[in-house]
Amino acid sequence: MSTLWIFNPDNDIALGNNLKHFTPPRNAMLLRQYGAMLPAWIADAGDIIFTEFTADATWLRHVSQTYGKELEILTAENCARVAHLQPWGWSRSIVDTFSRAGISSQLLPGDEQIERIRQLSHRHSSIVINRELQEQGFDVPIPAEFTDTVSLDEYIGGHGSVVIKSPWSSSGRGVIYSDRIDKAILLRHAEGIIKSQGSVLAEMRHDKIADFAMLFSIKDGNARYVGLSVFETLDGGNYTGNIVASEQHLSSIITHYVSSSYLERLRQAIAAILTKMIGSTYTGICGIDMMVYATADGEPHIAPCIELNLRYTMGYIAHCLARDIIAPGEIAKMHVTYLGNRSGVNVNESVSPQFDNAKRLVKGTLPLIPPNPHFAISLSIE
Repeated sequence: MSTLWIFNPDNDIALGNNLKHFTPPRNAMLLRQYGAMLPAWIADAGDIIFTEFTADATWLRHVSQTYGKELEILTAENCARVAHLQPWGWSRSIVDTFSRAGISSQLLPGDEQIERIRQLSHRHSSIVINRELQEQGFDVPIPAEFTDTVSLDEYIGGHGSVVIKSPWSSSGRGVIYSDRIDKAILLRHAEGIIKSQGSVLAEMRHDKIADFAMLFSIKDGNARYVGLSVFETLDGGNYTGNIVASEQHLSSIITHYVSSSYLERLRQAIAAILTKMIGSTYTGICGIDMMVYATADGEPHIAPCIELNLRYTMGYIAHCLARDIIAPGEIAKMHVTYLGNRSGVNVNESVSPQFDNAKRLVKGTLPLIPPNPHFAISLSIE
């Protein structure tokens, strides 16, 4: 029996929309369609991947032959083999997608479970987690939540540069910086978010040094630490890529700023908090986004929970690539590149991938999805 994987990177937007029939924004839809084969790098042999393009089967067959891991795209013939479902993230919309694909209702979560996942995915969870950490002695910044713009206006006035966030959004969307926009316009945007999603969250804008995350596997009601993710974003928060390397190397990046004992204590504390918060509601990978930032006196400090991503993440893809694809000791980068507005860019100009005798990448660029005119997701070693 097989697991059926589906890449739905629009999941956080779908949670905010909360409709059964949901059409994501164009770029999110294109990434979902053309990035459908990305789960091939985390799926197990014998698994099945959902795609809207039958041509993906040829690319997937090549990957399966190269790495000796037989995978298939979903067809009417193999649908009956599906025994487990693993979307990128759960929402009402993805339940409907599975149902329309012919998946048995017995494999699908019910409405109550989906709503519980949705509420845990609300950015309010960052307040809950940070308060728990504060009670355990961690010095943490805690966001504030507002259901009216009068109180939000007062908060902005008392805190200077502020970041405003919608309860559900993804990859920098739904994030407003108070020093980049006229306050009247900001408050109108915030009022619209409050009307559609019930509240907004606000926090002090930090002088960021590095983005990273801790990855956890949730199974049988327990949260187990998986590894670190060190990633890169644009100034507005949009994700661009991950460092792909051993846990030891990733840890050394963060322990350049904080002690390894602090990082270990934080890891144990968050695992216990997630176990208590999530229980048996969700099974799969989740990530806690964190940040190293400089305090007013220039000292590095950790913001240990920017948000909870109760879903699979690009950081987990990077973790699996480090474990399975790059040669031991190598340091690579995984890039997500939007090609739609880059006329003349030829992603094929990159150096062809080179492998060692164990079929592990040692140099060049390995495409992680089939070629297309919209997005490139690749793994590179210079």
